[in-house]
Amino acid sequence: MLISTLFSLPADLCLVDAHLENEGLTLVLRSSQTSAACPECMQSSTHVHGHYLRRLSDLPWQGKVVHVHLEVRRFTCRTRRCSRTTFAERFPTLTRVFGRRTLRQADALTKVAFALGGKAGAHLARQLAMPTSHDTLIRLIRSTTVPQRVTPKVLGLDDFAWKKGDRYGTLLVDLQAHCPVDMLPDREATTVVRWLRAHRGVKIISRDRAGAYAEAATRGAPRARQVADRYHILVNLPDALKGTLARHQAALPTVEGARETPLISSQVLTEFPAASSMPMEASHLHERVGVQPECEPSTIEAHVLTAAQRRRQISRANRYARYEHILALSQQGFSQRDIARQLHLSRRTVHRFVTAKSFPERAPTTQRRSLLDPYLPYLRERWEQGCRNGRQLAREIQAQGFRGSTALVSQLIGKWRASLPASEPGVRGRKRRTAPQSSRRLSARQASWLFVKDRAQLTTDQQALLGRICQVHADLPELYQLGQDFVQMVKRRQARRLDAWLAQAHMSASAELQGFAAGIKRDDAAVKAALSLPWSQGQVEGQITRLKLLKRQMYGRAKVTTQVP
Repeated sequence: MLISTLFSLPADLCLVDAHLENEGLTLVLRSSQTSAACPECMQSSTHVHGHYLRRLSDLPWQGKVVHVHLEVRRFTCRTRRCSRTTFAERFPTLTRVFGRRTLRQADALTKVAFALGGKAGAHLARQLAMPTSHDTLIRLIRSTTVPQRVTPKVLGLDDFAWKKGDRYGTLLVDLQAHCPVDMLPDREATTVVRWLRAHRGVKIISRDRAGAYAEAATRGAPRARQVADRYHILVNLPDALKGTLARHQAALPTVEGARETPLISSQVLTEFPAASSMPMEASHLHERVGVQPECEPSTIEAHVLTAAQRRRQISRANRYARYEHILALSQQGFSQRDIARQLHLSRRTVHRFVTAKSFPERAPTTQRRSLLDPYLPYLRERWEQGCRNGRQLAREIQAQGFRGSTALVSQLIGKWRASLPASEPGVRGRKRRTAPQSSRRLSARQASWLFVKDRAQLTTDQQALLGRICQVHADLPELYQLGQDFVQMVKRRQARRLDAWLAQAHMSASAELQGFAAGIKRDDAAVKAALSLPWSQGQVEGQITRLKLLKRQMYGRAKVTTQVP
């Protein structure tokens, strides 16, 4: 009786024997019932036809594998009209029909399978004295019944990559229940609209600032209140500030040991360069870095280039300045090890620059397969005919079956528009002055993060560095104040201040900040809801991270579409 209680045996079973061997512990069980019910006609029978032995696996005991030998009786059914002649007694509280393990072990292995997947779960199960195969764990996953989810009142949605750069899906999350609700096969607005119309009752929709999801929420649940994500709003601000600061990159102060990190560590401010390196226009950046006309960045005006092209232009200019600096130090007799230590670079990078016959350009990236590929001939034909409107071209190919977004077409048209011939003449280059050997010029990315970080959290050196940055150009103090006001407004959820801030941003001298404010204005209702309601995309991002983990484990044949209960 004590052993039966120890192993938590069901009431209709009794322990006949228990013996411990090298392989583990074996329990011999037998039914204590005098009759059994036929599973077909549900009539009770006491006529025993025969016996047989079932071997089951159970939870481990003291690190030992536990085997259950269950003596099962086969009864004769006395009902004449029953299709069964004989039947075996069943133990629904112990195991399933034709099961090879107890219910409690199956439950434990199912949890292991959902946590780790097939092969990793099988490896852990062997260590826990429950040896099984990864195929068995996959079957346990696929046989699990997924509970039905009720339509959430507060819904969060975001996209994830089935295959990065090729195919994407949409994850829907119940923000009140903290659990995923559904997973859509794509991120098209029509698919989300169809789901929302089939699940009435959504009151609040949290989303990022993607136009497709905003359109889907408006069409699928017009009465629901949309909430933009505060994180994405704040992250977009440094990107806008970085574009303005990049135009003054050559005049930013130098710092010792500066690294490309969002939150700059303790840095020592050094003196400004000579007067010749004081503020200059972005179009003369190549003069600072020593780029000759035949290899200089494009001198097309900023409004002609796309944002991505401007970033690549600035990045190439900075890499070329680093290349010139490394060559100058090498000609002065410094070893490659010393140069790498002074400039905080790897020795491999220094060796590649020193031994290169000319400036090593970055290899062009491989073109990924795009949804636009089948429509490129038509788009090129319309472009040659003089149509330059991306939205118009997107509508035309959508009528032909294109399922991508309008932004994808606009991005392609922007590249073609930037390739049009420019009338701007080139600017003569001149030799670059090298910075102090142990210092590096502050990047626009680092400066933009200083502009949005709370001044109380800055160190003394960072505050001094911020003051020097604001002296670079007369417009930067105003830019800094606007950035600080916006961050404090979002953190303190002060929606009533948004309209006044947008008016100030539209009057500022920064074209990038004006564009940022225009984007906020277009999504005005959702942004104000973000500044007044507690909901955000935090839960959705966490569920997507969890989904990526499950997808990379792949679950073997269980597929990523299996939902965790």
